[in-house]
Amino acid sequence: MIYPFLRRNLDILFVGLNPANTSSKKGHYFSTNQSFWNQLYESGLIKEHIDKDVADNVVFGSSSINHHNYEYGITDLVNYLAESNSSIVKPTLKNCIRLQEDIMLYKPRIVVLLHSKVVKCFVNEYLKKNITKGYAGKLLDNCNTVFYYVPFPHGNSICTNIKVAIYADIKKTLDNDTL
Repeated sequence: MIYPFLRRNLDILFVGLNPANTSSKKGHYFSTNQSFWNQLYESGLIKEHIDKDVADNVVFGSSSINHHNYEYGITDLVNYLAESNSSIVKPTLKNCIRLQEDIMLYKPRIVVLLHSKVVKCFVNEYLKKNITKGYAGKLLDNCNTVFYYVPFPHGNSICTNIKVAIYADIKKTLDNDTL
């Protein structure tokens, strides 16, 4: 199993659905496919290409290659289940409550939702709101965190250029401090 990179006052908190089997076995986020790390690089959120097998420790565990040394972290909506088939993953109300509590506690500037099922369960069903890809604004009462939805890095019909463009918008938002 892999453990989240959570701490107070992150610039970006990425929220996935759950760890993939391979990532869990390796003990590293997004170590099954290089796409996520390439998209962060192409958008400018990280300053160097980095290998998927060590990237989470560098990008989430430090800020050495992050744009402007911003602090990034990651967690999952369902953080206790390693499964590569997302249709098997069934988030619960308890998962949504825990995620909201984590966001309220750690106060990230931006939360990036990385999976359509995270949006469906956490935003549509739990928060009773609707969002589309990209900027979603402030979704939680009494919380200044801004949300973005970026489709999962691979395995869907959304082209990489769209995902990179959303990440570039996130970078611009951070740089302009328009939160």
